[in-house]
Parts: sequence; structure tokens; C-alpha cells
Amino acid sequence: MVQAEAPSHSCSQYSYLTRKRYVLSDPSQSQAQPTARPKVVRIIARLNVGGAARQVCSLHEKLTGSFETRLIIGCLAPGEQDMSYLLPSDHNVYRLPQMSREVSFWRDGAALWQIFKLLRRERPEIVHTHTAKAGVLGRTAAWLARVPVVVHTYHGHVFYGYFNRTKTRMYLAVERLMGRLSTQVIAVSESQREELAMKYRVAVPEKVTIVHNGFELEHFSAGSRQDARRALGFGEDVFLVAWAGRMVPVKDVQLLASVVRKAAESQSRICFLIVGDGTDKPALESMTQGCTNIRLLGWREDMAPIWSAADMALLTSRNEGTPTALIEGMAAGLPFVTTDVGGVRDLALAPLEDLPDGMGRKAANGFLTPRTPEALFYCIERIANDSEAARRMGSVGRAFALATFSVQRQVAEISLLYNVLLARNRL
Repeated sequence: MVQAEAPSHSCSQYSYLTRKRYVLSDPSQSQAQPTARPKVVRIIARLNVGGAARQVCSLHEKLTGSFETRLIIGCLAPGEQDMSYLLPSDHNVYRLPQMSREVSFWRDGAALWQIFKLLRRERPEIVHTHTAKAGVLGRTAAWLARVPVVVHTYHGHVFYGYFNRTKTRMYLAVERLMGRLSTQVIAVSESQREELAMKYRVAVPEKVTIVHNGFELEHFSAGSRQDARRALGFGEDVFLVAWAGRMVPVKDVQLLASVVRKAAESQSRICFLIVGDGTDKPALESMTQGCTNIRLLGWREDMAPIWSAADMALLTSRNEGTPTALIEGMAAGLPFVTTDVGGVRDLALAPLEDLPDGMGRKAANGFLTPRTPEALFYCIERIANDSEAARRMGSVGRAFALATFSVQRQVAEISLLYNVLLARNRL
């Protein structure tokens, strides 16, 4: 059954630059738009903890001034945490229990049918899908329902770091088919656009637009470091590394555990504050048993106190789109150390300097490393032992995060993209 509540969001042109990014033109040059608000149906497989759910909830709420918005969401998998609290209300939210993470011929078929019926009833001008499962079901249903404009956002992708070679090839073939059904595809970083358009060829380059994620970031540097540390039970003498995310295979908690053990063996003042949960949490607990330099906090809705207490942000992932944790950490004025994968490369600001012995690269706001505990720990120590360099990196990162990842900028770019695509469809 579909549980429903019922009606709510407009503008100009893009130019394609040699940097292969679509850039907004001057809104003052745009043509007048119709007064009626176009209807947008947004679809995501589930609102589990992660950046995709944050983006979807934010856009559903903040685009209502210019568009009529609807949101279709599926159900959580066992053990997953729900981020529905980010929604202002259940108004215009449709919940499909048939749509879930697991692949199931019958449940996926039922979900496709329910989405198709909703689209035929709502008759939106735009369908915008997020995440892989919703992308396949939603874009197929939109094509069947003859929706004029179909958009899909890749918050990350599953083309490496998730499945074996055979399954990866199967998913890639499906995504290439879905690319043909899409009016436009959104990448969240420059590197991701190159991967989608050039390396994996899921859509032709003209169809791939870059729109960076958007966040409410100003409050991340407002807290007191001393108060935050006191509340968490840490003194001023500890160098505190914060890691936040879902504890699933792609986040590589085994690598994280190796770094924790390496720090413990060195008897350094480095401690690790781990925020999150997931299927790999028992493995992390087992691998760090006996280590006194790690604190596991579970899920936290409010990350501001964590970043206020921390000295740097750490990422150990096998693959990433644009990681929320690093953006929040930068907004709080912290440097980062991260594995050099996926879209995180676009967060590293020039100049980039090669480190000795293949340990990675130093950026103006943090470090990119190979996926080894030796390289990660080497860079963590570099930050821990040079407070002035850490302060400079943090300052550069904060300015970059606030300028690049504001929610106001994201909403303006998405609104403009929608109106460009609608205008093209009317021609």
C-alpha cells in the first residue's frame, strides 16, 4: 500500500566550459518564467543515514517556494538508522514499503508499479531520482509514464568498492541503459563527472551536470572546544581524530582499525572519536579490542559538538562521492586526512605536494593518502605535530567549504537546472 498525503517549486541557461562543468549564467539574463509552479516528484530508495538522505530532505523542503514538490521514499533495511527527522513534515511524502535496498524481482516489480501509478496520478513535469535502486525504478517508471524531464543524481556510485566484477558489470550495463532514459544526470564533483561520462560512460558528457551538495554549515564552528571536550571526557592534551560514517564495507573499518592500533602501539597522544553504526561495527570492536585510544559513540543527530571537540577529520573509504563528514569537518575549521578515492580528490586544494616514500600528497587543507595504515598514520602525525600548519589548513578548508557547499547555492543551481530543462522540453 502507498501511504500518501497530498500539493508544492523556477529559471535560465548553462554554458559548457573547458573545465567540463556546467556553470550558471547571470540570472538577470533569463527569460520570464510562467507563474504556475512546475511539479517535481523526488524519489529515493530510503532515508538511511548518509549524505544522500540529507540532500533529498533539504531539497524537498527548500524548493517548495518555486516548485510543487512530492517525495517518494522506500523502507529501511534491518539495522539502518532513519533520517526522516530531517523532513519538516509528512506533507506530500509517499512511503513505499515495497522499495528497499535488497534486490527482489517481486518487490521491485511491485514498487515500480506503485511509482508508475503515482506518477500517472500526479503528472509531474520533472522526476528527480537519488541513489541506485530509486534511480532504476524511478527512471523506468517516469519513462513509462511519459514524464517530460527525468533527472538523476549520483551521490556516489557502485562501479568499484562494492561488488565483485560480474555484478559490477551488470550494474554498469543497467546504469548505461538508465542514462539513455535520463534527460540530465547530476554529478556531485568534478572527478565524479569524469568517471560517469568518460571512464564508465553511463551518460554522454552533454547530459552530465555538476551540482555540488549543499549544507547548513555556519554553526559548525560556533561551539566551545573546551566545553565539547569536557562533555565527551577528553582533556586538552589529547589530539582527537574524528571519523564519522556508516560502518559498512565501502567505508573500510578494517583500515580504520589498523590506524587505531598503529597509534596505540606508538603510545602517542592521538585518540580516535568514532561516530556511526552499521553491519561492520562488531568487526571494528573486535579489531580494536584492548585499544584505549578509541571511543565509539554510535549515531549522533547533532555533529556540531563532535567537530568542536576534534582536531582533524579522518576518512578511510574505498570509494566516495562527496563525503559529508569531511565537508562538516572543514566547516568547523579542521584539516583532514583521507584515502585518495573518488570525489574526495576534489576537496583537496592546490598546491598539492608529493610526500616522501609514496605516503600521499599534502594539500592546502589536508592530506590525500594511499589506502594503507602507514600512510594514514604518517599524515595524522604530521598534523598532530604541527599545530600552526593544522590551523592554516583548517582556515583554508573552512573558507572553501562555506563558499562551495552552501545550501543556498545548491538550491539556486537545482532550480535553474530544472527551468533550463523545462524550457528545452517546451521547444
